[in-house]
Amino acid sequence: MNNANIMAKSSNSLEGINKQKLTEHISDLLEVYEKIKTGIDFENIMPGFVEYLRVICILHDLGKINVKFQQKIELANKIDEVNQKDPNSPEINRLWKRYNFIKDERHNLLSGAFLKYFFDKLSVCDDLRSVLYKSIFYHHGSYEKYLGKSFAAIEKSVFEDVEKGVLLSDEFDKTEVEEYLSSKLGFDVRFKDNNILDYDFLKYLDENFGENNANRKLYILLKGFLNLIDHLASSQEKNIEYYLPIASEKLDDLLISLLHLKCERNGKKTDKIEFNQLQKRMGDLEYSNVVTIAFTGSGKTIADYRWYGKRKIFLVPNKISGESFFFDAVEIFGSEDYVGLLHGDISLYVESYRQSIKGEDILFTSRDKTLAKNFAKPYIISTVDQILLAIFKYPGYEKVFASIYESHITVDEVHLLTPRMFLILIYFIEFAAKHMNAKFHLMTATMPDIYLQKLNSISVPFEKSNENEVIDENRKIKCMFCKDKDWVEIASSSVKNGKKVLIVKNTIDEAIKTYEQLNYLRDDGFDINLIHSRFKFKHKRDKYRGILDQEGDVWIATQMVEISLDLDFEVIISDLAPMDAIIQRMGRCNRHDHREYGEFCIIDQENKDVYKEELKKVTKKILNQYKGKILSMRDRKQLLDYYYKDPSVEKDYHNEFKEAEEDIREIYGVINARELNGEDIMFKFDPYLNIVDSKIEASKLFRKIEQNAKVLFEEDYYNAKDKPNKYKEYNMCSIQISKGMFYKLQKFNAFYIEDGFLIIKQGFCKYDQCVGLRLNSKQELEELNIQNSIL
Repeated sequence: MNNANIMAKSSNSLEGINKQKLTEHISDLLEVYEKIKTGIDFENIMPGFVEYLRVICILHDLGKINVKFQQKIELANKIDEVNQKDPNSPEINRLWKRYNFIKDERHNLLSGAFLKYFFDKLSVCDDLRSVLYKSIFYHHGSYEKYLGKSFAAIEKSVFEDVEKGVLLSDEFDKTEVEEYLSSKLGFDVRFKDNNILDYDFLKYLDENFGENNANRKLYILLKGFLNLIDHLASSQEKNIEYYLPIASEKLDDLLISLLHLKCERNGKKTDKIEFNQLQKRMGDLEYSNVVTIAFTGSGKTIADYRWYGKRKIFLVPNKISGESFFFDAVEIFGSEDYVGLLHGDISLYVESYRQSIKGEDILFTSRDKTLAKNFAKPYIISTVDQILLAIFKYPGYEKVFASIYESHITVDEVHLLTPRMFLILIYFIEFAAKHMNAKFHLMTATMPDIYLQKLNSISVPFEKSNENEVIDENRKIKCMFCKDKDWVEIASSSVKNGKKVLIVKNTIDEAIKTYEQLNYLRDDGFDINLIHSRFKFKHKRDKYRGILDQEGDVWIATQMVEISLDLDFEVIISDLAPMDAIIQRMGRCNRHDHREYGEFCIIDQENKDVYKEELKKVTKKILNQYKGKILSMRDRKQLLDYYYKDPSVEKDYHNEFKEAEEDIREIYGVINARELNGEDIMFKFDPYLNIVDSKIEASKLFRKIEQNAKVLFEEDYYNAKDKPNKYKEYNMCSIQISKGMFYKLQKFNAFYIEDGFLIIKQGFCKYDQCVGLRLNSKQELEELNIQNSIL
């Protein structure tokens, strides 16, 4: 009988993941490694970095050469086989019980027992050896995950599970692994050598780098690139483009084509289109950090594309604007292969489920595959927090820094970042610009003085792309207020007079209510549309296209229309909001300057919503002075200046900055009065008492706002299971829900978790393409919960 192969991965047939031998998995890592190393000058980090990264790619999973891990792989493969034949088979539960009964030690720790043998052969010096050990030890999680581990138990596992269980056993085919390692490392590897295992390796099980910042940086990058490469290899995706395969000259051609298309959409002549002054200037600042403060409609987005980088990270203030930029980028590049979208909410409430699985590296889900692939695309669009949270050093943060190494990072609409977000951005820039060779472009319509002061106080130099911006006296709008009872009549008379109307509400529930209030207009033959975040991604995409093409008569939307959408409505009716949001909304009225002025009407009501009441009061006080007046672009910029200089607003910014800095000091246990900076945070401090022990906790500290989760309907989940690109279909059918809605569904046992996704059971929610997702009534939810409990 043939000896069993030493395995690294189990199969997940539904997700297109094949079981893999250890040698096959290492080969996949090396294939990804070769693609990544071609575009980065790793020797800037340290001489020999490329080879050391290659070595840990080869050695990091040797701890899988243990009998218990191999037993769990075998059981996972059997579970997959049974699941293919009958997903409801009771055999699956029996196999899972056997799987969970196996108490194995983490394979990444057991890998350490092999390292002395290889590092001796490779003549790795002691100082560097410590960094390489740690990079392998913690490639799943962080040091805190292994605090309290029994060294005796780990040593026992090395002896019983590795040495006796595999190396001295005839059960497994070790020759194949020996020959493979010999060919890759250039010396003979024999597992029966007396010194193949080292029982003193746990002395490296710490994360202490002392004052050696070079070693800490080396560790961040070695571990980060190992994680990035490992996750990509585990996805078994072969056709990846880590760097943009489009030269800057070709990209310029694509951008001119897009501008032609936009002109045609807006009814303008397109004989000859050239880049404007800002866009030309950005092309010359490719190797600089840049600040662009340019008002609405100045062409900032196109200018940013000309700030060319082979890897580009585009950070947006919220998820909705991220989706908008995603659709634009796909249109420009002509393919989703180059564009990754990181919402960061796919697994927000299933993280405990993932962490509860012992030996998580055995199972690879659709969620893992999607995240791994999106993180490695050359043009990544992400919410700000998904990248900046790495400054809090949550487990696995190193992968973020590897991904941004030598990248161009754009932060869009900086003035919409809260002071808490902006402070973390400053710390991130201080570290990443100097140590990750990243370049930054801060792009915004305007910026509060306190933000500019903070930016000017750091040692990273920034070029200004349009210091002498001239704001035209055009795109005029008439500013009005109306009572809550009057806006329906304004909307009705406007559409009956042939005008296009946009209604902007501050919450989804209010947007849905508004849509229903206008039912009578639909009965009269008018086309009324609704767009918000609680639609399936594929329907949201279609709605984006519809609103961009100005289809229909009335659009009702949430804040999602404030950023990055090239919209032009004759009439806009808006809830009251802080001035910066109102100005953004005004930018969607008479945007293309086709008429003498557009009509912008603010609903005068006292509803509590997502915005601070004090900021709304200041806005109302200022705008009340301009009721009925015609406002140009220059006037609106002046309004923002008045707003930012208002004592109440200035006080709010100062208080938020102070509170944010105090929170960060508490996280890191910094109690003295020393000034914080990004380098010190990354090199000198660690989260105090592990306050930030997960990305979820870091997110709460960072944003202090509500987080979203992604859900799938049960029917969508199972309809996609047999499709070749299941994970893509899952993403297209996914819906964002708020934390509040998540907890309501949880209370009524309305969902379950499968393959890392939140699946909503049938009957708990209503959904249609016009209105989106809505919860059933409380009575219906309670009755359904009782029925399910009885069943």
